[in-house]
Amino acid sequence: MKFNHWLKLKIGITGARGLIGKRLTALLVGKGHEAVLYTRNVDAVFSQGHELRHFSPEIAEQTDVSGLDALVHLAGESVLGIWTAAKKQQIRSSRLLGTQGLVKAMKDSETAPQVFVCASGTGFYGDRADEVLTEESELGRGFLAEVTQVWESAAMQAQDEGIRVVCGRVGMVLGAGGGAAPLLRKLFRLGLGGRLGSGKQWMPWVHVDDVARMFLYAIEQTALEGAVNFCAPKAVSNSEFTRVLAREVKRPAIAWAPAPLLRLVLGGMSEMLLFSERVVPEVLEEQGFDWGYEDLGDAFSQAMKGK
Repeated sequence: MKFNHWLKLKIGITGARGLIGKRLTALLVGKGHEAVLYTRNVDAVFSQGHELRHFSPEIAEQTDVSGLDALVHLAGESVLGIWTAAKKQQIRSSRLLGTQGLVKAMKDSETAPQVFVCASGTGFYGDRADEVLTEESELGRGFLAEVTQVWESAAMQAQDEGIRVVCGRVGMVLGAGGGAAPLLRKLFRLGLGGRLGSGKQWMPWVHVDDVARMFLYAIEQTALEGAVNFCAPKAVSNSEFTRVLAREVKRPAIAWAPAPLLRLVLGGMSEMLLFSERVVPEVLEEQGFDWGYEDLGDAFSQAMKGK
């Protein structure tokens, strides 16, 4: 069961200036839907024709969510950067406070959205070696696992008001113009690319075009609810990831970053590079979602076109 395909939907997006947000906005407009973009600065420059509304995590309960059919929540402090105590607090609080505030805003609205799709992450599963991880797998350990747990718990509170909630656990996003691709391309072209740690750790990934379609799919498919893994069908090892990327940029992958060195230099953020998460999108596969990029090489080939 899903929304009628001919129905024009009014869909709000926080974090609309990010890689996923921009791609999702373009997708919605291309399909005839109306995108409402939430931003701290309502005078920000966006493509013409979009309605802008104010959103700030600190006062998210004041967000105007009236008249929306659906709300997609992508906003949150970037996890990139050295995880100082202040940085970790900002990562956690921006997600928790923003989500809690949006849920309250929806509860207080006379015309609340029918569905709330909140971004989450595969970091929920923690470091799990070769274990195959589905939406039914238990919570793991680590900072990102703790953050995603409280983030999802806050989002699920919207169910109390009869709002359908989907938490999209997003893997590493690949796409031209943002995400991990620009940094990876630069490192490999400088000859600094190579495996991280043992290279045996599993890496869930997804192309930005597919993940944008997943957010829309979660809105349209009313059978979807709760946690859903937003990633490609097959996770790859870090060694395979490195090999495929080196082939695409035509550079050798001779560098190697030992795990102790990564932990020393990056501190807690090293868990993003060293934790093994063999995540499979079981729910999307069962629902018949059609991936545009199932092959990592194809995803890299498109993603590396960006400057």
